[in-house]
Amino acid sequence: MSYRLTKAVPVHGCSCKLPQYQLGGLLEKAGLVGGYGEVVLAGAWENSSVVKVVDGFVVLNTLDFFTPMVDEPEVQGRIAACNVTSDIYTLGVTNIVSLLTIMAYPEGMPDELAVGMLKGLNDFCREMGIPLTGGHTTRNPWPLIGGAATGVHGVDGLVYTRGAQVGDLLFLTKPLGIAPAMAAYRLCKEEGGEGKELLADVSAELVENAISTAIDGMTSSNKSVAQVMQKVPIHAATDVTGFGLKGHSANMAMLSNVDVIIDNLYVIRGTPVLAEQLGYPLLTGEAKETAGGILMAVSKENADDLQSEFDKHKVCYCKVGYVAEGNGGVHILENAKITETDP
Repeated sequence: MSYRLTKAVPVHGCSCKLPQYQLGGLLEKAGLVGGYGEVVLAGAWENSSVVKVVDGFVVLNTLDFFTPMVDEPEVQGRIAACNVTSDIYTLGVTNIVSLLTIMAYPEGMPDELAVGMLKGLNDFCREMGIPLTGGHTTRNPWPLIGGAATGVHGVDGLVYTRGAQVGDLLFLTKPLGIAPAMAAYRLCKEEGGEGKELLADVSAELVENAISTAIDGMTSSNKSVAQVMQKVPIHAATDVTGFGLKGHSANMAMLSNVDVIIDNLYVIRGTPVLAEQLGYPLLTGEAKETAGGILMAVSKENADDLQSEFDKHKVCYCKVGYVAEGNGGVHILENAKITETDP
């Protein structure tokens, strides 16, 4: 098919989202930060809202949609479903009771691509045991796909972005590098070979591995991570998506009134080379991620148990830093180790 989803948009995946500083300004001006009262336990800057509905129980709601990351519509649907459900899994909640689809696409886009995106999203949800209960579809100059997810849980046992404590160790469950890997994907799709010239100094095997690892990561659910979080006490957690590692770490640091120190960058093999070649700020933690992993803060006493549960649940992970005294800063060390995924 000649119509390419990634060619229809100028920015891709979570890169289409507002920068963190701009979003913060909008929320402040609109008066949408804080002041919720006793019923709302979490709102802006958390991964999902948390609202008490009856004694002992809460409802979680989150909304997420974005432009295409890939040209294969069913894969794109899976990526979108993985990303939106991650917002609830990040709080340690596995019971997502429904998902509403949000989709938009331009007049000229073939309907079979829209069908494919819906099928991929529905297949992912069905595999996770999540009912797809409806949604909304509209015309738009850019193709968009995503959804609104609802979870339920007891009021206790939730893991918020706030709560990191001095001395905690930081673990990340998916490697970074989605942006440069998928930039390479798009260059490889270009006809005529012009784009591939930018990859001339990078081995084809390295590019292919980076792309396949990125897509595997974006379509791998974080539900298993939430299951681990229910077994081991976690002080704080956030998924790493559109604000990048540094931005999401800043949320954790700010809300917890601590500093986050990153001394190890866990990345997809080959993406440091691609980032340098293509101009992405991966090694400063500022490259945007899509459907990324979960960054969590755990006490040193519980770190071994956490890693053991990760291994039992076949969750990839890496220790990436620690929590120190401070006032909301993030420090990615200049001499930070770079840990690339295995071949």
